[in-house]
Amino acid sequence: MPISSDPVSKYLTALRPERSPVMQEMEALAEKDGIPIVHWETGRLLAILVGALQPKRVLEVGAAIGYSTLHMAEMLGPDGRIVTIERDPVRIGQARDFWQRAGVADHIDLVEGDAMEEIEKLDGPFDMIFLDASKGEYAEYLRMAEPKASEHALLAIDNVLMSGSVAFGDGEQVPHDFGSHWSSESRSAARELNTELMSSDRWLSAVLPIGDGVLLATQA
Repeated sequence: MPISSDPVSKYLTALRPERSPVMQEMEALAEKDGIPIVHWETGRLLAILVGALQPKRVLEVGAAIGYSTLHMAEMLGPDGRIVTIERDPVRIGQARDFWQRAGVADHIDLVEGDAMEEIEKLDGPFDMIFLDASKGEYAEYLRMAEPKASEHALLAIDNVLMSGSVAFGDGEQVPHDFGSHWSSESRSAARELNTELMSSDRWLSAVLPIGDGVLLATQA
């Protein structure tokens, strides 16, 4: 079965508080158009971390329609800012509209372009880094972002369990219930990155079975 069982998933869904009209609209749009956004629990975790740590600058790689950005932006302090990167012009327009209507647009700087080209152009330091774009490029995003991390930066990476499919090695058949839609290349990249960060001398890491799997780390 996937990361959490059906009874637990139903229980957690029932616990969710009512979201704002804008957030509900974003969730509905993502479901209707098949737009990948973080699970609500992942968004909530990001919001809690931002609220507790009060980072001055957050780097987000992969905004999509701005759902995870909104979760974080709502908990920023008055001087906090999020720099987020997105290359899809349609999603950029949707994200800007949602942020404006949610009243957080003034705290967000959206960089339009490919993260592989844009990350190195940015000036640090960033107190929090959240990766949620092309899965096979996560390791390269991190390589480029690491020099821009502040001394005690928090790192968060989404989709590191890929519906549980990372539990199956190369060449193994992935059951349908375990996210068989993920490519073998993406699964291999996720497994390698998880292993690298869990054994890293630079990052103190943990993989959490929240949403689609979240890796959290701080600089050791």
